[in-house]
Amino acid sequence: MEAAVHRQDSASLFNRAAVRGARAPAVLVLAVLVAMLIGIWLLVHATGGTKLALPHLFYLPIILAALSFGLRGAVVTALVATVLSGPAMPLDVPAGEPQTTAGWLLRGAMFLLVGAVAALALVVRQRADAQQLSTEIRSAMTSTPHDDRSHGALLPLIDAVIDGATFHPVFQPIYSLTDGRLVAVEALTRFDVQPYRTPDLWFAAAAHVGRGVELEIAAIAAAIVAAEDLPAEVSLSVNASPATLGHPGLLDLVRACDGRELTVEVTEHAVIEDYHLMKERLVEIRALGVQIAVDDAGAGIASLQHIVQLAPEIIKLDISLTQHAGSSPFRRAMAGALIEFAHRSGARLVVEGIEDAADLMLWSALGADAVQGYLVGYPGALPALASNPLIVAMAPLH
Repeated sequence: MEAAVHRQDSASLFNRAAVRGARAPAVLVLAVLVAMLIGIWLLVHATGGTKLALPHLFYLPIILAALSFGLRGAVVTALVATVLSGPAMPLDVPAGEPQTTAGWLLRGAMFLLVGAVAALALVVRQRADAQQLSTEIRSAMTSTPHDDRSHGALLPLIDAVIDGATFHPVFQPIYSLTDGRLVAVEALTRFDVQPYRTPDLWFAAAAHVGRGVELEIAAIAAAIVAAEDLPAEVSLSVNASPATLGHPGLLDLVRACDGRELTVEVTEHAVIEDYHLMKERLVEIRALGVQIAVDDAGAGIASLQHIVQLAPEIIKLDISLTQHAGSSPFRRAMAGALIEFAHRSGARLVVEGIEDAADLMLWSALGADAVQGYLVGYPGALPALASNPLIVAMAPLH
């Protein structure tokens, strides 16, 4: 296992070096290469010549040239290094003993071989990234049709569930990546009835029998009551479908909140047929101080339409983008684009589904605003920790 971890770390290091080398300005890289070649020649000469192992230092500028300029750059640098460490360098400087021609030619051949291998490795990496990117884009664009049979067993139970309120809210904390403080909690619904099904299936079943909005409003009302003692500076985030957003019952709940900071999340999976009408509905609810969040951003085309059309104050990245983003060119590209868009549009970006410390550090470094996931807090009863110790401990590293 340790060997596998070592290989993964080495691959990650090579990936970062390749990206930085490719992005660096050519003039800057050339200046660094010249400085490295001259500096290494001076070091080898000062330490007595090539009788020591110091000529191996010439591999460093050769690899840098391969990362920045490909095979041609590697070959040119290898040839320069061959001259500097060959005819231009004695075997023993104090004694004035020259190198053998076979010796420095062999070294030059090794320089050329290493440069070619480094350049080839970069090409292979780029092709692998392109293939992975293509595969992930096709996967992301392929939607999975909803199977109505999955909630069919729940249909006869919906009336009893809503009328008996056999459900309760739990709250998952959302922490700032700047200082680790609690900035919001998302209210999630758990159903206290058998058979066990995930909440999305219960809400789908309610919508199927025409009581979807009623169940959503009842769940939001239960969350508001359970969050009465939540600190005023911590926002309460609730989920609502487009149909619920314009319902008078939701507006009545907001008016009764007495200053409570609310965020309404619109999921990527929610279909909005008339964005003009939806924006009209949002004017009224925003006038009451409610912020709009687009949930599951990046999970499909619909989320991008929601972002452009609804101009949300908060964008929440879907778990399909947030986990192991460092190893995926598609996730990295999408993440960078959404972070830049969010900051340019004045929105805040929340990263969902964080379950790994490496992902937490990556998204903090990329510039996300807040984080949500099992690593920083499971859904549960209030109160939640006022600050997250993991993020607080990580802060000095940035």
